[in-house]
Amino acid sequence: MRIDGRVNSFYSLSYGKSWPKPEREQAAKNGHAKKNGAQNSDTPNAKNSQSTNAAETQKGGIYVTPIQTTKAQEGTIQRAMDELSKVEFSANDILYMKNLGVNLPFKNGNEAVKYLNSKNIDVMYAEFSNQNVHACLDTSESTPAVLINSNYKDLASFPDILAISEAMLHEAGHAKDEDSDNSIQEEIDCLALNVLAHQYYKKTYPDIFKDQNSPLFFEGVSLYDTLFFDFDPEKKALKQRVSEKYGFLNVSSKNHIGSNLAQEIKNMS
Repeated sequence: MRIDGRVNSFYSLSYGKSWPKPEREQAAKNGHAKKNGAQNSDTPNAKNSQSTNAAETQKGGIYVTPIQTTKAQEGTIQRAMDELSKVEFSANDILYMKNLGVNLPFKNGNEAVKYLNSKNIDVMYAEFSNQNVHACLDTSESTPAVLINSNYKDLASFPDILAISEAMLHEAGHAKDEDSDNSIQEEIDCLALNVLAHQYYKKTYPDIFKDQNSPLFFEGVSLYDTLFFDFDPEKKALKQRVSEKYGFLNVSSKNHIGSNLAQEIKNMS
């Protein structure tokens, strides 16, 4: 599937949803939308003016252009899906997240895999206008697609595959609502999914993430694992991070009623 569009995604291992169709159409009328797969800019898929870029960054919007996936890359995606199907959340971790105010969209990784398959949601690589984004959910078409930053298209080590599977799980959480809305609470809920998958992988494959230093890890899966399981009972670092990335969102959205944690994060923004 070919997509040239603006996707409301974010600067971390949590990835938002596309802008509502009327807003995209208005952007096109104003000359801000991507046309014919090209832009008059020094960087691919960038907006036409610095001021527009600033506004887009403020709201978290990016451009995405899916690329042709090779057989090897399809194999990586399938291996990630296979590993995700094995993921189990421990009862203690589920209770821990519940006490934080998290409402988990799935009970385990296999439930997420079955959901993606049942909805025919593809996973593919795409060029992102913002290189700080790891992945996103494109809801601009009738069938959503999980997009992984093309910077990671040739990563195929086992730790990389596990990290990609965590991103897929996160996006599946967004997809389950079947809408294009997003919220601070929804991001918290979906971040918790990939954190619990990360916990499972660390217990199943000890030291698997040791010495992994790509942005996919230190700005993504490993970072949020540390922030959620920080010993600080007030979770100040977690609140600060989520506030910086998602503080512009509403507190609540469909199926994601705002918790005290989400409200406190909003109050910091």
